[in-house]
This record gives sequence, structure tokens and C-alpha cells, in this order.
Amino acid sequence: MRIVSPIAAMILLTGLGGAANAQAQCPELTRLRGEATEASKPVTRALISNRCGAYVRASLAWRAVVDYASDHQDVCEISDGSLSDLEKSHREAVVARDNVCAGRPVRPFPADIIQR
Repeated sequence: MRIVSPIAAMILLTGLGGAANAQAQCPELTRLRGEATEASKPVTRALISNRCGAYVRASLAWRAVVDYASDHQDVCEISDGSLSDLEKSHREAVVARDNVCAGRPVRPFPADIIQR
């Protein structure tokens, strides 16, 4: 039991050190991602024009995250999978922006809700 604890502690500290090192190397990425997440929060009580502007800002914020992550992928040790996830978030923000600015719901209704 005593042998397992120091080994487990070393693994835990090594893992935490890697995450802390990545954050220390790329605080700009952390800041940009936080801003994009904040900008992506739904806007429900605003006028249509204000909602459109909010979704435009969210899509631009996610674009900035993707651009920064792509440009600094090696330095920030961003995996291809993580970069793909960021690109997916940007695509979703663009679809939401396009829908809201066109006066449609953010996401299309499921087929079982639409009655013909």
C-alpha cells in the first residue's frame, strides 16, 4: 500500500504539472476561449437586431480562438483532436449566427415537433 501511494502521487503531480505548464505557456488561448464561451451564452430577452449582433460577436470570438490555436498549436501543445473541437465550436457559432440573423430559431426544431 505504501508503494502505491508515492507512485500515484507522482503520476498525479506529473499530470497536473503538464496542464499547468500548458496554461502557463498559453494564457492568451485561455483568455480567448473564456471570452468565446461567455459570448456564446444564449441571448433570450434582447431584440432581434441585438441578438444578431451577439451571435456575430460569438462567432468572431470562436474564430479568434481557432486562429490562435492553429497558429500556436506546437507551442501550446494543442492536439489535433482539441483543435478539431475548437473548430466545431466555431462552426456551431456560425450556424447559430446565420439562423438568428435570418430570423430563424438558433437550432432547427426536431422532426417530431414539426407538424404538417
